[in-house]
Amino acid sequence: MNIPIKYLYLLCAISKQAHAQALAREKLIQDKRWLYIGLMLQVRELHPGMGLRKMYNQFQPEGIGRDAFIAIGMEEGLRLQVSRNPTRTTWGNKRYSYPNLLAGIKFTDVNQVWSSDITYYSLEGKHYYIVFIMDVYSRKIVGYSVADHMRASLNIAALEKALNLRGISDYERQLIHHSDRGSQYISEDYTHLLTEFGIRISMCREVLENAHIERVNGTIKNEYLRYWDIRNFNDLEKNLKKAVENYNNRAHNALKGETPNDFEIHLKGVPLNQRKEMAIFTRISDSGNNANQLNLFKSV
Repeated sequence: MNIPIKYLYLLCAISKQAHAQALAREKLIQDKRWLYIGLMLQVRELHPGMGLRKMYNQFQPEGIGRDAFIAIGMEEGLRLQVSRNPTRTTWGNKRYSYPNLLAGIKFTDVNQVWSSDITYYSLEGKHYYIVFIMDVYSRKIVGYSVADHMRASLNIAALEKALNLRGISDYERQLIHHSDRGSQYISEDYTHLLTEFGIRISMCREVLENAHIERVNGTIKNEYLRYWDIRNFNDLEKNLKKAVENYNNRAHNALKGETPNDFEIHLKGVPLNQRKEMAIFTRISDSGNNANQLNLFKSV
Protein backbone atom coordinates (compact mmCIF):
# COMPACT_ATOMS: atom_id res chain seq x y z
CA MET A 1 0.00 0.00 0.00
CA ASN A 2 1.34 3.39 -0.97
CA ILE A 3 1.23 5.94 1.84
CA PRO A 4 0.73 9.54 0.71
CA ILE A 5 3.86 11.60 1.35
CA LYS A 6 1.90 14.10 3.42
CA TYR A 7 1.29 11.41 6.05
CA LEU A 8 5.02 10.68 6.23
CA TYR A 9 5.61 14.36 6.93
CA LEU A 10 3.00 14.19 9.72
CA LEU A 11 4.53 11.01 11.12
CA CYS A 12 7.99 12.63 11.26
CA ALA A 13 6.56 15.91 12.58
CA ILE A 14 8.12 17.86 9.74
CA SER A 15 6.68 20.03 7.01
CA LYS A 16 7.24 19.59 3.32
CA GLN A 17 9.00 22.97 3.24
CA ALA A 18 11.31 22.04 6.14
CA HIS A 19 12.15 18.76 4.41
CA ALA A 20 13.00 20.60 1.20
CA GLN A 21 15.16 23.07 3.13
CA ALA A 22 16.99 20.21 4.89
CA LEU A 23 17.72 18.56 1.54
CA ALA A 24 18.99 21.88 0.16
CA ARG A 25 21.28 22.35 3.18
CA GLU A 26 22.63 18.82 2.83
CA LYS A 27 23.31 19.40 -0.87
CA LEU A 28 25.06 22.69 -0.06
CA ILE A 29 27.22 20.95 2.53
CA GLN A 30 28.18 18.24 0.04
CA ASP A 31 28.87 20.81 -2.68
CA LYS A 32 31.11 22.78 -0.32
CA ARG A 33 32.85 19.58 0.74
CA TRP A 34 33.80 18.90 -2.85
CA LEU A 35 34.98 22.49 -3.21
CA TYR A 36 37.25 22.06 -0.18
CA ILE A 37 38.55 18.74 -1.49
CA GLY A 38 39.17 20.36 -4.86
CA LEU A 39 41.13 23.13 -3.16
CA MET A 40 43.23 20.58 -1.28
CA LEU A 41 44.02 18.67 -4.47
CA GLN A 42 44.90 21.86 -6.37
CA VAL A 43 47.22 23.01 -3.60
CA ARG A 44 48.87 19.60 -3.48
CA GLU A 45 49.59 19.86 -7.22
CA LEU A 46 51.82 22.89 -6.58
CA HIS A 47 52.83 22.13 -3.00
CA PRO A 48 52.59 18.34 -2.67
CA GLY A 49 53.96 18.25 0.86
CA MET A 50 51.93 21.08 2.39
CA GLY A 51 50.10 19.88 5.50
CA LEU A 52 46.38 20.39 6.00
CA ARG A 53 46.81 22.82 8.90
CA LYS A 54 49.29 24.95 6.95
CA MET A 55 47.01 24.78 3.91
CA TYR A 56 44.05 26.09 5.91
CA ASN A 57 46.09 28.88 7.52
CA GLN A 58 47.43 30.08 4.19
CA PHE A 59 44.28 29.90 2.05
CA GLN A 60 41.60 30.58 4.71
CA PRO A 61 38.69 28.85 2.87
CA GLU A 62 35.34 30.48 3.61
CA GLY A 63 32.51 28.75 5.41
CA ILE A 64 34.52 26.15 7.33
CA GLY A 65 36.61 26.03 10.47
CA ARG A 66 40.17 24.74 10.64
CA ASP A 67 39.34 21.49 12.46
CA ALA A 68 36.48 20.66 10.08
CA PHE A 69 38.73 21.39 7.09
CA ILE A 70 41.45 19.11 8.46
CA ALA A 71 38.86 16.41 9.23
CA ILE A 72 37.68 16.39 5.60
CA GLY A 73 41.27 16.10 4.41
CA MET A 74 41.92 13.22 6.79
CA GLU A 75 38.76 11.43 5.63
CA GLU A 76 39.94 11.77 2.04
CA GLY A 77 43.34 10.27 2.83
CA LEU A 78 45.26 13.53 2.43
CA ARG A 79 47.21 13.25 5.65
CA LEU A 80 50.97 13.53 5.20
CA GLN A 81 53.53 11.07 6.45
CA VAL A 82 56.49 12.55 8.35
CA SER A 83 59.91 11.59 7.00
CA ARG A 84 63.23 11.59 8.82
CA ASN A 85 66.69 12.70 7.74
CA PRO A 86 69.37 10.36 9.10
CA THR A 87 72.25 11.29 6.79
CA ARG A 88 75.04 13.58 7.93
CA THR A 89 76.00 16.30 5.47
CA THR A 90 78.16 18.53 7.69
CA TRP A 91 81.75 17.66 8.44
CA GLY A 92 82.97 20.52 10.59
CA ASN A 93 86.45 21.88 10.77
CA LYS A 94 87.04 23.06 14.34
CA ARG A 95 90.42 24.57 13.64
CA TYR A 96 89.44 26.90 10.81
CA SER A 97 86.17 28.68 11.40
CA TYR A 98 84.59 32.09 11.59
CA PRO A 99 82.58 33.68 14.42
CA ASN A 100 78.80 33.79 14.50
CA LEU A 101 77.91 37.36 13.53
CA LEU A 102 74.14 37.02 13.80
CA ALA A 103 73.54 37.09 17.55
CA GLY A 104 71.11 39.93 18.23
CA ILE A 105 71.54 41.50 14.81
CA LYS A 106 68.76 43.81 13.59
CA PHE A 107 68.05 44.13 9.89
CA THR A 108 65.52 45.81 7.63
CA ASP A 109 66.27 44.73 4.08
CA VAL A 110 67.20 41.94 1.72
CA ASN A 111 70.87 41.29 1.02
CA GLN A 112 71.79 41.77 4.66
CA VAL A 113 71.80 38.10 5.73
CA TRP A 114 72.08 35.04 3.50
CA SER A 115 71.96 31.60 5.08
CA SER A 116 73.22 28.42 3.42
CA ASP A 117 73.20 24.69 4.11
CA ILE A 118 73.67 21.30 2.45
CA THR A 119 71.10 18.52 2.43
CA TYR A 120 70.71 15.30 0.47
CA TYR A 121 68.19 13.46 -1.69
CA SER A 122 68.23 9.67 -2.07
CA LEU A 123 67.56 8.22 -5.49
CA GLU A 124 67.86 4.52 -6.34
CA GLY A 125 70.18 3.88 -3.42
CA LYS A 126 72.45 6.83 -4.16
CA HIS A 127 72.73 10.16 -2.36
CA TYR A 128 72.67 13.43 -4.28
CA TYR A 129 73.56 16.61 -2.44
CA ILE A 130 71.69 19.90 -2.62
CA VAL A 131 72.85 23.35 -1.50
CA PHE A 132 70.44 26.20 -0.80
CA ILE A 133 71.13 29.86 -0.15
CA MET A 134 68.25 31.87 1.30
CA ASP A 135 67.84 35.57 1.86
CA VAL A 136 66.74 35.49 5.49
CA TYR A 137 64.70 38.70 5.40
CA SER A 138 62.49 37.77 2.45
CA ARG A 139 62.72 33.96 2.82
CA LYS A 140 63.58 33.82 -0.88
CA ILE A 141 65.85 31.04 -2.13
CA VAL A 142 68.38 33.01 -4.15
CA GLY A 143 70.79 30.21 -4.98
CA TYR A 144 70.80 26.43 -5.20
CA SER A 145 72.70 23.57 -6.82
CA VAL A 146 72.71 19.78 -6.86
CA ALA A 147 75.43 17.20 -7.58
CA ASP A 148 76.50 13.66 -6.74
CA HIS A 149 79.32 14.91 -4.49
CA MET A 150 79.92 17.27 -1.56
CA ARG A 151 82.95 19.11 -2.89
CA ALA A 152 83.20 22.88 -2.55
CA SER A 153 82.36 23.31 -6.22
CA LEU A 154 78.77 22.33 -5.36
CA ASN A 155 78.50 25.24 -2.92
CA ILE A 156 80.28 27.60 -5.28
CA ALA A 157 77.72 26.85 -8.00
CA ALA A 158 74.88 27.83 -5.63
CA LEU A 159 76.72 30.98 -4.54
CA GLU A 160 77.41 32.03 -8.12
CA LYS A 161 73.71 31.61 -8.91
CA ALA A 162 72.81 33.86 -5.97
CA LEU A 163 75.36 36.48 -6.97
CA ASN A 164 74.11 36.47 -10.57
CA LEU A 165 70.50 36.76 -9.43
CA ARG A 166 71.17 39.78 -7.25
CA GLY A 167 73.55 41.41 -9.74
CA ILE A 168 75.56 43.36 -7.17
CA SER A 169 79.31 43.55 -7.72
CA ASP A 170 80.28 44.79 -4.24
CA TYR A 171 78.18 44.39 -1.10
CA GLU A 172 80.57 46.62 0.83
CA ARG A 173 80.43 44.30 3.86
CA GLN A 174 76.72 45.03 4.34
CA LEU A 175 75.81 41.40 3.62
CA ILE A 176 76.55 38.51 5.97
CA HIS A 177 76.81 34.96 4.65
CA HIS A 178 75.89 32.52 7.43
CA SER A 179 76.49 28.76 7.39
CA ASP A 180 77.64 25.85 9.51
CA ARG A 181 81.33 24.97 9.84
CA GLY A 182 81.33 22.51 6.97
CA SER A 183 84.61 22.16 5.15
CA GLN A 184 82.99 23.30 1.89
CA TYR A 185 82.21 26.72 3.40
CA ILE A 186 85.73 27.07 4.77
CA SER A 187 87.40 26.16 1.48
CA GLU A 188 89.74 28.75 0.05
CA ASP A 189 87.80 29.07 -3.22
CA TYR A 190 84.48 29.63 -1.45
CA THR A 191 85.73 32.17 1.11
CA HIS A 192 87.69 33.97 -1.61
CA LEU A 193 84.51 34.41 -3.68
CA LEU A 194 82.70 35.84 -0.67
CA THR A 195 85.42 38.32 0.18
CA GLU A 196 85.79 39.26 -3.49
CA PHE A 197 82.17 40.48 -3.42
CA GLY A 198 82.55 42.25 -0.09
CA ILE A 199 80.48 39.70 1.88
CA ARG A 200 81.20 39.03 5.55
CA ILE A 201 81.49 35.42 6.71
CA SER A 202 79.56 34.06 9.71
CA MET A 203 79.45 30.48 10.98
CA CYS A 204 77.38 28.80 13.66
CA ARG A 205 78.71 26.70 16.52
CA GLU A 206 75.55 24.64 17.03
CA VAL A 207 73.01 23.14 14.61
CA LEU A 208 70.13 25.28 15.90
CA GLU A 209 72.06 28.42 15.04
CA ASN A 210 71.42 27.69 11.37
CA ALA A 211 67.77 26.76 11.75
CA HIS A 212 66.66 29.39 9.23
CA ILE A 213 67.90 27.36 6.27
CA GLU A 214 67.23 23.96 7.88
CA ARG A 215 63.53 24.68 7.50
CA VAL A 216 64.00 25.30 3.79
CA ASN A 217 65.78 21.96 3.40
CA GLY A 218 62.87 20.13 4.98
CA THR A 219 60.22 22.01 3.01
CA ILE A 220 61.80 21.44 -0.41
CA LYS A 221 62.49 17.75 0.19
CA ASN A 222 59.47 16.72 2.23
CA GLU A 223 56.80 18.97 0.71
CA TYR A 224 57.91 18.88 -2.93
CA LEU A 225 60.58 16.48 -4.20
CA ARG A 226 59.40 13.33 -2.44
CA TYR A 227 55.97 13.63 -4.08
CA TRP A 228 57.19 13.89 -7.67
CA ASP A 229 58.26 11.20 -10.09
CA ILE A 230 62.06 11.57 -10.00
CA ARG A 231 63.90 8.73 -11.69
CA ASN A 232 67.35 10.09 -12.50
CA PHE A 233 69.65 13.04 -11.95
CA ASN A 234 68.17 15.05 -14.82
CA ASP A 235 64.71 14.64 -13.30
CA LEU A 236 66.10 15.79 -9.96
CA GLU A 237 67.65 18.93 -11.48
CA LYS A 238 64.43 19.79 -13.31
CA ASN A 239 62.18 19.22 -10.31
CA LEU A 240 64.52 21.05 -7.94
CA LYS A 241 64.18 24.13 -10.13
CA LYS A 242 60.40 23.71 -10.09
CA ALA A 243 60.35 23.30 -6.29
CA VAL A 244 62.39 26.45 -5.75
CA GLU A 245 60.12 28.45 -8.06
CA ASN A 246 57.03 27.14 -6.24
CA TYR A 247 58.58 27.90 -2.86
CA ASN A 248 59.44 31.47 -3.84
CA ASN A 249 55.87 31.97 -5.05
CA ARG A 250 54.26 30.41 -2.00
CA ALA A 251 52.64 32.51 0.73
CA HIS A 252 54.53 32.63 4.03
CA ASN A 253 52.85 33.39 7.35
CA ALA A 254 55.97 35.20 8.51
CA LEU A 255 55.58 37.55 5.52
CA LYS A 256 51.93 38.21 6.44
CA GLY A 257 50.65 36.03 3.64
CA GLU A 258 52.92 37.37 0.90
CA THR A 259 55.22 35.22 -1.21
CA PRO A 260 58.98 35.87 -1.04
CA ASN A 261 58.90 37.25 -4.60
CA ASP A 262 55.95 39.54 -3.90
CA PHE A 263 57.44 40.60 -0.57
CA GLU A 264 60.65 41.74 -2.23
CA ILE A 265 58.69 43.73 -4.82
CA HIS A 266 56.52 45.28 -2.10
CA LEU A 267 59.60 46.10 -0.02
CA LYS A 268 61.01 48.38 -2.72
CA GLY A 269 58.17 50.81 -2.11
CA VAL A 270 58.64 50.97 1.67
CA PRO A 271 61.18 53.54 2.99
CA LEU A 272 63.82 52.07 5.28
CA ASN A 273 62.66 54.17 8.22
CA GLN A 274 59.16 52.70 7.90
CA ARG A 275 60.20 49.03 7.88
CA LYS A 276 60.05 46.87 10.96
CA GLU A 277 63.42 45.91 12.31
CA MET A 278 63.85 42.19 12.66
CA ALA A 279 66.14 40.39 15.08
CA ILE A 280 67.62 36.92 14.71
CA PHE A 281 67.96 34.79 17.81
CA THR A 282 70.79 32.32 17.45
CA ARG A 283 71.86 31.21 20.90
CA ILE A 284 70.24 28.96 23.46
CA SER A 285 69.58 30.85 26.67
CA ASP A 286 71.64 30.08 29.75
CA SER A 287 68.52 28.79 31.47
CA GLY A 288 68.24 26.01 28.93
CA ASN A 289 64.98 27.35 27.51
CA ASN A 290 65.01 26.95 23.75
CA ALA A 291 61.94 29.08 23.07
CA ASN A 292 63.87 31.72 21.15
CA GLN A 293 65.34 29.08 18.90
CA LEU A 294 61.89 28.47 17.43
CA ASN A 295 61.00 32.15 17.23
CA LEU A 296 63.67 32.99 14.69
CA PHE A 297 62.29 36.40 13.81
CA LYS A 298 60.89 39.07 16.07
CA SER A 299 59.84 42.66 15.51
CA VAL A 300 61.83 45.07 17.69
